[in-house]
Amino acid sequence: MNCFNNNNNNNNQITNNMNKTSKFLGMALIAVSLVATSCDKDDEVEEPVVDNTITVSLSTKNNEIVDHWVYYSFETKGEVSSVDSSNFQTSDAWDIAFHSRHIRLNGGTSGQGSAEAYDAGVVEWESVKMANESGYTKDSFVDSVLYAGNGPTGPIMIGTNLNEVFENAFEFDANTHPPTYLANKNVYVFKTRAGKYAKIMLTDYYNDKGESGYISFKYLVNTTGGREL
Repeated sequence: MNCFNNNNNNNNQITNNMNKTSKFLGMALIAVSLVATSCDKDDEVEEPVVDNTITVSLSTKNNEIVDHWVYYSFETKGEVSSVDSSNFQTSDAWDIAFHSRHIRLNGGTSGQGSAEAYDAGVVEWESVKMANESGYTKDSFVDSVLYAGNGPTGPIMIGTNLNEVFENAFEFDANTHPPTYLANKNVYVFKTRAGKYAKIMLTDYYNDKGESGYISFKYLVNTTGGREL
């Protein structure tokens, strides 16, 4: 009788020891798993955010001669000196051009390209993430828009090809001498000559020396062909 009870007690003790061992091993496995998970998270490297925005300060003055434009290519990321009033409508070497506070694109009446634009307004640059599929304006001939000097009855104004969407890019004050220009910093979404979606902001009309007619801007082109910006 005593031997039977002793055997039961021994069995119960063995069972309890096994249960304790199982619990200990389970907790150890959980701890190891948590440490491994933590290490995995520590080993994860966040992908850097790539900003493809390009900042430009043009080196050529654009307002010394009537209807003299400074042409720029998004493909070469530089000014294009080979384009002028004699060949801009047939040249595929440029995307955007600047004269005084006016802008033309390689499309519509200004060129054979696919360029056109719309005004997204005064918004944060980063907030414009997707280009519209429609609502763009092509270049057209606009009469009496460029100042060409003074005549006997007042200022002489002539017409030219430009994109009217950009006519509010700079605030123009003719009451000062010389006239002053202030960038409104609208974000404009547009298509390049090749039809790629892009965005641009005109940021300044003056160079570092305070000389007028040296446009600064930043832009981003989706080179993959999508509408994401």
